[in-house]
Amino acid sequence: MISRQKLKRLTEHTWLFPFDSPKDRPNLGYICGKSMSLAVDAGHSSSHVKDFYAALEKEGLALPDLTVITHWHWDHTFGMHAAHGRTLLRPETNQKLQQLQAENAEDPSWKTRFLTSDPSVREEYSGGVPLVIVPGDEEICGDRDIDLGGVTARILYTDSPHTDDALMVHVPEDRVLFIGDAQLGEFPSWRMDFDKLALLAEKIRGIDAEIIVDGHWRPYGKDEFLGEIYP
Repeated sequence: MISRQKLKRLTEHTWLFPFDSPKDRPNLGYICGKSMSLAVDAGHSSSHVKDFYAALEKEGLALPDLTVITHWHWDHTFGMHAAHGRTLLRPETNQKLQQLQAENAEDPSWKTRFLTSDPSVREEYSGGVPLVIVPGDEEICGDRDIDLGGVTARILYTDSPHTDDALMVHVPEDRVLFIGDAQLGEFPSWRMDFDKLALLAEKIRGIDAEIIVDGHWRPYGKDEFLGEIYP
């Protein structure tokens, strides 16, 4: 089935492949420089990646040379095996993915339990979409700036109430900040650690960004976003 999601241009250098709630597909970001391009998150499956790349090609945009992973959850990482170029992530993210990879390999029932765990997962993997878990190519140990050619992707460590492996991607020239699911409560209890949320809000407040893109909703203005998560 052809995805109905279309690539949306946010600014001069940044694009968004929008979320798809029925399949629990998150927003995927794309930053296009003169020498390289970078994606934010690898998506839920190879099918998600295929739809994303088809949308890029339709706009005449190159496939990403790099993909930054915001955190370990499957809807952001289980498309990594189909990603073009290199994947970059925190060591904690890699450790979690290696653990899931081992569980899938060692426990014959793990895959069945995952594929039947939620209607969104069942829909994403319908039609024989393969479930493949791989670790990342390069671990990011601290903040890093990547020059894409005329535009910078600034990879930032951050505190998050959602997971302990959160990365954000800031595009300073375009004043765009991709945050993944950083503002959400802890999975699966959805318990909110308000101390970590306050640290996240403080971090975002100090970043020169006009547009905030989270994992599963529309882009926000910075003041609007901060007013919602930590007024």
